[in-house]
Amino acid sequence: MKIGKGINWLLILLCSLISVVLISSLFFFFNHKKQDAEAVNAPTTEQRSTTSTTATSSTTSQDSITTTTEEERPSTQEEKTNAESQKIDEQAILNGDFSTLVGTWRNGLGQEFTFDKNGLVNSGNIEKVSMGNHGTIEFSVRSGFTGYGMSVYPAGLIIDGLDSDLSKNRLTAGQAAPTSSEQVFYKVD
Repeated sequence: MKIGKGINWLLILLCSLISVVLISSLFFFFNHKKQDAEAVNAPTTEQRSTTSTTATSSTTSQDSITTTTEEERPSTQEEKTNAESQKIDEQAILNGDFSTLVGTWRNGLGQEFTFDKNGLVNSGNIEKVSMGNHGTIEFSVRSGFTGYGMSVYPAGLIIDGLDSDLSKNRLTAGQAAPTSSEQVFYKVD
């Protein structure tokens, strides 16, 4: 009997140790993934120096090259303006201001959600808003007698297991995690 009790305690200790190791591994794995996504979006020194070299060479080059460089410059500024207008204000959303999500969001299956500054327009009531562990913004939505979850993925944040356009903000919604890229919502207006 004493040997059996000793083995039980040993098994409990071993299970506890395995749980701690698994949780620690998951934490480091997801934290590393988030850092990788941030590193992908950060401009490198090489990219900055290339940009300044291009601007300098355009003033000394021929007119045709200068014209090409000037045509490229507005698109770069336009991309910067689009990125700034796409910036999601997490703190405002946590405080109930959904202004950075205003508009219609559609997925590849034709499903839509529409937001105004107060939340969802016709798809249920947002009851709980919180920050997810990986930089997402999480909603609990009540729709009639049931409900569903919604996650906002700011540009640059990877959706595990799915291909999606990292240059854009994205939404996922439903009672289960999305299984295909067609289920990811993008802002259309």
